[in-house]
Amino acid sequence: MKNMSFGQYLIQLRTEKSISQRKLAELARVTNSTISRIEADAVKPDPATLEKLAIALQVDKALLLTKCGYSEIPEEFVIIARKTGELSEEKRKEAFKIFNETIDRFLLDDDEDEEE
Repeated sequence: MKNMSFGQYLIQLRTEKSISQRKLAELARVTNSTISRIEADAVKPDPATLEKLAIALQVDKALLLTKCGYSEIPEEFVIIARKTGELSEEKRKEAFKIFNETIDRFLLDDDEDEEE
């Protein structure tokens, strides 16, 4: 999925949901030509169009924004953030602490590697 273009990613999402280009266009309230051009990587959809696509495909718009290059947050971290939202507040705090400590260790390791 990393080397996949946004157009290919959209095709994959649409295919997984068994939706035709025409049906996706209808659900997203855009033209069939728009879907075709996005899937062919002829155009980069604007954030408003991505929001319409997210609603039509029932996926998180943050994932589409990230995949399309509108966010500097790696896709994997968006997924982690969404999953932690399903936790209780106590578990979310615990997960944040673990994640933060792990990132700090990685950053320290990187600093030490650069000094060597």
